[in-house]
Formats: sequence, structure tokens, C-alpha cells
Amino acid sequence: MMLPNMHRTASHRTVRHAFTLMEMLVVVAIIVMLAGLGGYYYMKELDKAKRGAARTQVKTTLTQACASYEIDHGQRPASLMDLLVADETGHGPYLTTADAVRDPWGQPYQYNPDGPNNAGRQPDIWSQSSGVMIGNW
Repeated sequence: MMLPNMHRTASHRTVRHAFTLMEMLVVVAIIVMLAGLGGYYYMKELDKAKRGAARTQVKTTLTQACASYEIDHGQRPASLMDLLVADETGHGPYLTTADAVRDPWGQPYQYNPDGPNNAGRQPDIWSQSSGVMIGNW
């Protein structure tokens, strides 16, 4: 008994199942386009998240730390760096790390103790790193 494919003639060719170079290039191009599109939307959402984090830090963490400093010392801090150290009376620090006075883009928050944008009720704290002013007013 003869088994199939045991005796091949020169006219029989082995069939290979593989992708052509063109098919591979098309697949790679599609993957690159999808990755680029995903990266675009990811960066947009990342910037939106950083803006939200900056808004939260300015309106809660930093504003409350300044208010606590003012209660303890009877005056507003001269700079945000004053919130990072304990004074000789044992008050402070009001913030635990130096990163707390930096915005999500790594730049220091701007500070004006007179608070003209808040009608003098509290100091002005803001960030302009995102191209949009994010403040506590």
C-alpha cells in the first residue's frame, strides 16, 4: 500500500502558508496608525487630569495650608516655601513634601499673599503651566 505524498514528482510543489512582505507592511502600518491615534487621545486625557489635579491642589491643599499658617502666625506666609518648615514655636510644617508646592507639570505654583483676585480674603495661588491659568479664585 502506498501512502499519499510518499512519491512526489517534479511537478508537485510544496505549498507554503506564509504572509507576504506587503501584507506584513500593511499590518504594521495599521498598528502604527492605531498607536498614534491612541497616543493622541491619551495625551489629551493626561493633560485634562493634570489640570484637575492642579485645580484640586490650589483650591484645597495649598489654600488650607495657608489658612492654617495664618491662624497660627497671625499673618499669611511670605511664600509657599514657608509652609514646608516648622518654626521655632513648633508650628508646621503645613505641607509634607516640596512636591506639594509644584504643579503637576513640575513648575512652582505662583503665589501672592495680598490676594487681589480673592478680594483680599485669602492669598492668590495659581498655575499657568498648562497654558491656562488655574487659580484658587
